[in-house]
Amino acid sequence: MSIPVREKETSWPRLDQTAKKERLLSAAAEVFARHGLDAPMPTVAAAAGAGVASIYRQFDSKRELLAALVVRRLEQVTEGAQRAADHEGSRWSSLTDLLSSLVEQQSCDEYFGEAMLRVDGHPAVQAATADAFAALERLLDDARNEGRLRADTTVLDLQLLFAATRAARHIEPNAEKRMLHLIIDGLDAS
Repeated sequence: MSIPVREKETSWPRLDQTAKKERLLSAAAEVFARHGLDAPMPTVAAAAGAGVASIYRQFDSKRELLAALVVRRLEQVTEGAQRAADHEGSRWSSLTDLLSSLVEQQSCDEYFGEAMLRVDGHPAVQAATADAFAALERLLDDARNEGRLRADTTVLDLQLLFAATRAARHIEPNAEKRMLHLIIDGLDAS
């Protein structure tokens, strides 16, 4: 297994705490995407250009690092859903654009589903999940009120959509797009 090493970046000691945390999160996301969640912490540290102890100064454990990655991703979902709900125009289009974007992002961070399962009881993950679900529910309500989204659609249906598109990608490359369109067609009330 090769260890990715970053080049031409500010050296670790010169970074402030925020930059160190961000570099670790980015490196961890790359390493876990490439090698899975069981990738060793020294690999994450090397990818960040830091020592292993530096990781543990930022995150008490690997579980805390995974929770931070999941929270960051859930915050992106929340922000995307809020932007979609605030967007002028069709809520249905905003919803389907958001779902397409999230499925595309999901293909880049295949580890996310497993990471979510490992840390779902973490308080920060639970809070970020609640925020994401609330933002998604608001968008669903708007699309329902517009008359385009099936009246019985819930956030659970969106979770199933993400699980189905992940599974489709494992069956055949690029099959997630077909699965996404099939499910969106099933959500369409028109």
